[in-house]
Amino acid sequence: MRTPKLFTPGPTAVPAEVLETQARPLIHHRTEEFRTALIEATKGLQYILRTTGPVPILTASGSGAMEAAVLNLSKPGDTVVVTEVGKFSERWREISETFGMKVVSVKCEPGEIVTPAQVEDAFKKNPGATALFCTHSETSTGVLLDVKEMAKIAHAHGALVVADAITSAGCHDVRTDEWGLDAVVGGSQKGVMIPPGLGYVSLSERALARMKEKRHAVYYFDLLKAAKQAETGDTPYTPAITLVLALRCALDMMREEGIEQIVARHELNARAVRTARKAMGMKLVASVPSNATTAVWTPGDSSGKITRHIEKRYGVKIAGGQGTLKGKIVRIGHLGAYFESDMYTVVSAFEATLNDLGLATTFGKGIEALRGVYAESAATPAGGAR
Repeated sequence: MRTPKLFTPGPTAVPAEVLETQARPLIHHRTEEFRTALIEATKGLQYILRTTGPVPILTASGSGAMEAAVLNLSKPGDTVVVTEVGKFSERWREISETFGMKVVSVKCEPGEIVTPAQVEDAFKKNPGATALFCTHSETSTGVLLDVKEMAKIAHAHGALVVADAITSAGCHDVRTDEWGLDAVVGGSQKGVMIPPGLGYVSLSERALARMKEKRHAVYYFDLLKAAKQAETGDTPYTPAITLVLALRCALDMMREEGIEQIVARHELNARAVRTARKAMGMKLVASVPSNATTAVWTPGDSSGKITRHIEKRYGVKIAGGQGTLKGKIVRIGHLGAYFESDMYTVVSAFEATLNDLGLATTFGKGIEALRGVYAESAATPAGGAR
């Protein structure tokens, strides 16, 4: 049985060069070889997040990194503001409530976004709120939020800003220092193109000061300890050694391509897929779309039929909906190591599937629309083949 080609919002495709690093003999983590790899991987994360601050790497998923951020940057009884725009951003509320905080949720309808004005209103109604936990790119609906403006508002009210960039890092501009983001959370199986298992959290000077002043009781996810030991290439506990080596390799590739070119490539691929989607008569879920994934509404109860058929017949794996959107949408991921030829693969398979299932009456309009976008952008680095 063939392994389907991944076009999900995560895990994403892993380049062969990165996979190869994990097939080598295991090394010990208390060695100069590993310390060098960890330091270089950290520098790579600083590069894509555009920060000079520490970025502790954790053996955990992105959700584990979210929990670490909550535990280290708040204390029981704090009031925190959370933006809820889909299934994954709900975790900010769930984690905060689990650890005894008062949560002020700012919500919107599926496919819509929480605006800076709504965040401003939440802080005005809840003076003394200590932090804003927000989501940059929400892959359950494919939306993108304006965390830059939200950060200005939170700081004006004396609150820290913690951003989930799990599916925007390495895909969108994430200007951590310039935007005043106190913590940025990421995960390994997304834009940095390695398997699941690593999380990371960038930390500002404000965040470090807050952790020294007050926080939850914390042991394994102690970011102060992790940040301090990372300075010399060490970790408090046994790390996922092969994943760190893979991360260094992937980030070296990203630095070689250049973060500006990577963002441009993602923007072009996303725009091409959205244009193809429109030509196929499919309605976009997101009012403000992210470059990480394209989410479209499906007619009736066809979502499951589409995801099963496209995988079984064409060997392409896309995702269905999450939470309240389960069965109602499909999501095409283009986050990570995806290029023009990959977009032809997924769009042609998607268009063929719609025709196979009687959900479209014409074939070729999507591919033609896709081709048109790339033809217009032929001179850009994003348009080339690997």
